[in-house]
Amino acid sequence: MNKLNYEKNTQTASYEMGETVFVLLTCTEEEDPESFYYFKQFEKKEGVILEVIEHPRLQYRVKFGQAEAVLYHEELTNGNQRDVPITVTDNKEGWEGDKVEWYTQKEVADLLGVSKATVYHYGKQKKIIKIRDPHRLHKEARYEKAEVDRLVYEKQSFPTGMSPNEVAKKLGLSVQSIYKYIQDGSIKAKAVPYGDERITYVISETDYYEAEKALKPSETQRPKKYEYYDSKNDIVLYQRFHSTKIPEARVVRNEDSVFGFYLPNIQKWLTYEEGIKNYSLKSSYSIHQPTLDYKGYVELQVPKNEVVFYPFIDYLYEIWGMENIRLREQNETVLLYVRAGEKPLISEVFGIADILPYLINGEMHHEYDTLILRSPYRKTSFELPIELLDRISKIAEQEEISISKWIELKLSSILK
Repeated sequence: MNKLNYEKNTQTASYEMGETVFVLLTCTEEEDPESFYYFKQFEKKEGVILEVIEHPRLQYRVKFGQAEAVLYHEELTNGNQRDVPITVTDNKEGWEGDKVEWYTQKEVADLLGVSKATVYHYGKQKKIIKIRDPHRLHKEARYEKAEVDRLVYEKQSFPTGMSPNEVAKKLGLSVQSIYKYIQDGSIKAKAVPYGDERITYVISETDYYEAEKALKPSETQRPKKYEYYDSKNDIVLYQRFHSTKIPEARVVRNEDSVFGFYLPNIQKWLTYEEGIKNYSLKSSYSIHQPTLDYKGYVELQVPKNEVVFYPFIDYLYEIWGMENIRLREQNETVLLYVRAGEKPLISEVFGIADILPYLINGEMHHEYDTLILRSPYRKTSFELPIELLDRISKIAEQEEISISKWIELKLSSILK
């Protein structure tokens, strides 16, 4: 907390009346949005010094075309910037600082746990009172203490828990998916005010565990479509794209689980919109094929760093289609579930011998340019008392697996 004061400096070599100058951007939008946009309107424009204001800090009234601005010495350049160090800070007699206590913009941001840009919006919305500084005697905006303290008190009464972004990372989903699940009631959350007349959500620990149980797939479950497919943009994980500018781009998710493009040649990640708009990326093949009749799945686990990885992924998407594939990304490998069936395999890049080492469940054969996949499962039947079957059904439902899978796991544990 501070009290209003003004700063005084001693100039060593000021600009002169009529001298031509240009604005220097001395801060970023994130650091100080108000000053940033004030500077921005004069950026790259030639200005002329109309007045030198030497007290209490060295400033200039500068004319840019039809507009005028009051700027500090260090915010201007003529190609040979001159330093003017601040030497003294005094309390001005009769100044309102003896009456009003205040926080700097950074202090407000830290107290409320928001960005400086949000503090700026709070001031525009009159949620907090910004102290006027028409002569820009202070480099950072300041806000009256009373209103800030009120917001801090209100924030302390907000519900505690995780943000949608934190939940997204824990569940391995995109933030957009979390908001969608909140809207449709799949995730329970409490709405709290945030930023520019917006709201955000807080998910309690109890509600998170319920969401985790419903949405996070277990290791015994086959991958769910949202793990590898972005329905909004109709793209799948590791799908190949290209353009005249970019020979190869791959669909990947960033640390926030948002789908986008990775450009290997420049090692850069882009949002989907940037890839399409700025680089004219287009898919190298169609990812859709008719769904095969269900005859089980063949399972493979392929290391991401293997030479055959991308060619095999491209083959599966183009020939089998995403309708017949399930994919789960792991740290160093990718787990693939491919529907049992038969499809052509004519490739100059890889053969069955290159992918057979990664088969972990099922059968794989290559006959007459055809890849044949057979599920390791065989149908069987046995009778159980209705009461026991009901109990097994309830347990399997709670664990979010099928009855057959539950029985398989139990038998496997007994027979070990």
